[in-house]
Amino acid sequence: MSFAFDSWRIEGGTSTWIFAILCTIIAAYLGIRTWLRMKKNRKIAFWEGFRFLIILLIIITLFNPERVEKLDRKQKSQIVCLQDVSSSMETKDIITSEGEPIKRSSWTDKFLKEGWIENLEKNATVLVKNFSSSSGSKATDITSAIRNTIDQTDSLKAIILLTDGDTNTGSPVLAVGGRSRALSIPIYSVITGSDSSLPDLSLDEVFAPSFVLQEERVTINWQASNRFKASKSTTLTLLANGQKVVEKPISFMGDESISGNLSWLPKNEGEIEFEIILGEIVGETYKDNNNKKINTRVENKTIRALIVDSFPRWEYRFLRNALNRDPSVDLSCILFHPDMNPTIGENYIQEFPKDEASLAPFDVVFLGDVGLDENELNQKQFELLKNLIQYQASGIIFMPGRRGRQQTLTKTSLNEILPVVYDTDKPRGLGTQNPASYTLTQRGREHWLTKLRGTGEKNRDFWSKLPGFHWSATVSKTRPGSEVLAVHSNYVTEWGKMPILVIRQVGAGKALYLGSDSAWRWRRGVEDKYHYRFWSQVVRWMAHGRYLAEKEGIKLIPSPEKPRKGEKVFLRCIVLDQNGFPLEKGAVSGIARHADGNVENLSFRPDPECPGVYLSSLEATTAGNLEIEAICESAERNIQTELQVEESNRERLGRPTDPVPLEQLANLTSGVSVNYQNAEKLISALSLIPEPKPVVRIHSLRSNLFWGGFLFILLAIYWTGRKFFGMV
Repeated sequence: MSFAFDSWRIEGGTSTWIFAILCTIIAAYLGIRTWLRMKKNRKIAFWEGFRFLIILLIIITLFNPERVEKLDRKQKSQIVCLQDVSSSMETKDIITSEGEPIKRSSWTDKFLKEGWIENLEKNATVLVKNFSSSSGSKATDITSAIRNTIDQTDSLKAIILLTDGDTNTGSPVLAVGGRSRALSIPIYSVITGSDSSLPDLSLDEVFAPSFVLQEERVTINWQASNRFKASKSTTLTLLANGQKVVEKPISFMGDESISGNLSWLPKNEGEIEFEIILGEIVGETYKDNNNKKINTRVENKTIRALIVDSFPRWEYRFLRNALNRDPSVDLSCILFHPDMNPTIGENYIQEFPKDEASLAPFDVVFLGDVGLDENELNQKQFELLKNLIQYQASGIIFMPGRRGRQQTLTKTSLNEILPVVYDTDKPRGLGTQNPASYTLTQRGREHWLTKLRGTGEKNRDFWSKLPGFHWSATVSKTRPGSEVLAVHSNYVTEWGKMPILVIRQVGAGKALYLGSDSAWRWRRGVEDKYHYRFWSQVVRWMAHGRYLAEKEGIKLIPSPEKPRKGEKVFLRCIVLDQNGFPLEKGAVSGIARHADGNVENLSFRPDPECPGVYLSSLEATTAGNLEIEAICESAERNIQTELQVEESNRERLGRPTDPVPLEQLANLTSGVSVNYQNAEKLISALSLIPEPKPVVRIHSLRSNLFWGGFLFILLAIYWTGRKFFGMV
């Protein structure tokens, strides 16, 4: 029940009215009774009437009296038309009467030039605004466009969206539905584009490392899509500085996206511009999305490798020979023979590095059939190895042997680095009379470590033709984060085929497990061809991160090495003092110069887990060259590197429209959403848009601070008067 008195209104339910009437009657009864008890004194009658008035005012307040104020608008209402100008609007899938498809953006431009805007401007002001996202035309943020329009526009009558609905950043569009509905602002939309993809092949994504070492294969990852309904086959070609170096056939199922990689071994140092070309087929709609270009550089660096083993088994001998003959590898070896002193000779060292300074220069460590023992390695040395891998971005290769000494690694800190969990029930491994072979997993077939094909060689399944092995270490399973590249062809554990070749990223470094000690057999019939090639690829893959930016006594390792715009870049700076020891007391500062000219000061903090390692981070705010400099004044070291920040492009040509969210938003706000073919329906609906409701301000008496203070003062006066008249 409610009553209105001109601009005032009061509300209250039946229970409120009953309560108010009872309180009024009781207050009147008590006042009369007090007056009679005080012998009908006139002053008492006046004071009890004053109390009754206070109670009556409080009862009236319970009904929440409100003053309603309507404000007349001083300007014409406004209709805002938001035109999507993101990259996806360049898709040609608008079918016109001429039959030739045109761009979505071209259709919206033509639509805005028609007479419907003039008709609307008879009763309202029509504003046309472009929108995409805060990062530019490489993304679409419909929600922010609507929210900003509501916040910045007075007397807003309606919002019209001309878009393909491909919102790929920001909040979901329904997030503004409640606010639009509450403000009675209907949202209309015209979906420009086809609801199904036009037939096309496209090369969507391409990635290559920023640099590779000499004799290291370049691996270029790619993703491509087929928007034909039927299966299609074509070729993928890799050009290096304009010359074709790799070509491979690829096949798509209908409406399928696939990914893979291209691997190639550069011959010379220097900058290389790669171009990846997806072969065109008959019937493609777009001809300009089948190729991409990307740059990398090849540098000649000397990789320091350390081999640690016990017996000079065949695997050790041929591995040592392979690395010793590699001109880009500086090799050191140590043998912990149980019955002999450490070996003396070329490349041999007499003791395992005893501190961080002597171990830090090694980029790759091969750990053979050795373990925790007073005559082999101790806990401190395993801790040094762990820190070298985890914090200084080196690599380690686990090569177990028949003595089973690596079983003791479970008692050391190096256990955290192992890619596998050893089977303790079979410490001596598994021997077979018939040779077993390496069976590549799907990941193994894709990874470039297993690519044994040389430049100009025919593509063939090398691994199935490699000589097999008669012994392997036994493992029960892999550790979390490990990637299995190959499994044992015969032996099965409770988790499936036993892993035999496993890799794992550990902190800043890498770990590799090779469960068989018979890689040297790969030389049969071909000499060192595949054996040397495999280990050459392994050491360069392991050392890659250490040489992203490197000078004497200082390294700077960014992750990722090719960031996208808006992505966070983590920096790891490894600093040695003038004596070659990890810097323990010192400060590292840095400067980042973004592509837009902004300069950012970087603060490196020491890693509490490892001396000489300093950490920092920054955001890649602008696409282009990002120059980073790290400076350590106390050690007189500094280093510079340059990262290529790529534009994050969420917009892809040919993607079908997404009308569902905008249809739901229109239903929620009493608007209309139509396809571009039914645009006349929207024009008709626009002519029936009601004027915005007048602005109403409600002033509630119950929530008014002054009214509450007024009642408090009246009560104070009443109780003071009671004492004055002797009523207490």
